[in-house]
This record gives sequence, structure tokens and C-alpha cells, in this order.
Amino acid sequence: MTKLNHIGIIVSDLEAAISKYQEVLGVKLDRIEDYGAGLLRIAFFPLGEVLLELIQPLRPGSTAWDFLQEHGEGIEHLAFQVDDIAAECNRLIRENIPVADQVPRAGAGNTQICFLKREALCGVLGEFVAEGDCSETGSV
Repeated sequence: MTKLNHIGIIVSDLEAAISKYQEVLGVKLDRIEDYGAGLLRIAFFPLGEVLLELIQPLRPGSTAWDFLQEHGEGIEHLAFQVDDIAAECNRLIRENIPVADQVPRAGAGNTQICFLKREALCGVLGEFVAEGDCSETGSV
């Protein structure tokens, strides 16, 4: 683990949330990205070395959609930076730590990601993230 990479926050209206975060916190929008073939729209705000990631689920089919339906808006996950995501994913599985992803997969912003299940971190949804696309490790 090298650092906290980002905080994932689920919102119902991305444009309204962007305006609110800019007005209240004075943060500057870095970029907006579509993810998962129409599943999500994500806005990124750099905050020091950590990103705030505002996520608007667009349709059913993601855990972000499920979170919004069950809990409404709010913090959905914490993402932790790792150097070797394949090794970390394998370690979790070897140690019988509950994971949602058996192998790393493509994440937003040219990253690889691997989600843990909430029970792994006392009810907090955890994500491991590494820079670089999945073609570097052969994962999909």
C-alpha cells in the first residue's frame, strides 16, 4: 500500500454535484470520464495527492447503481494505491480475504482495479488501484 488514491462518492446528478463541490470546497475539476459502456460518468477533482471521484450511475448493472438505490448519495468506497495489483489480488485470494474481483480489471483514468468485499474492511468497500492499463498484466 503506498497511499490513499481516491475517495469514491456516489451522486445522482453529476453536473449539480460538480457545481456544489466547486462552490463549497473551491476545488477545480480535472476531467469527466465515461466508464463501462454507459454505466457511469465520473468527475475527478485532485485534492493534494488524493482524488475526489464523483460517480453518477447512469443505469442498472453496477455496484454504484445499487449503492445509490439502497443508500442514496454518499461515500461508496476508498481506493488504495498499490504497486503490483496482480500480486496484491493474488495475496488477498491466498489469504481468504473476501474480494469482488478475482483478477485486476480496467479502471477509469488508465488504471487497473480490484475491489474487495465490504466485510474485508469492516463494512467499508475497498478498492486497490494501480497505474497502467490491463494489457500490461494480461488482465481484462
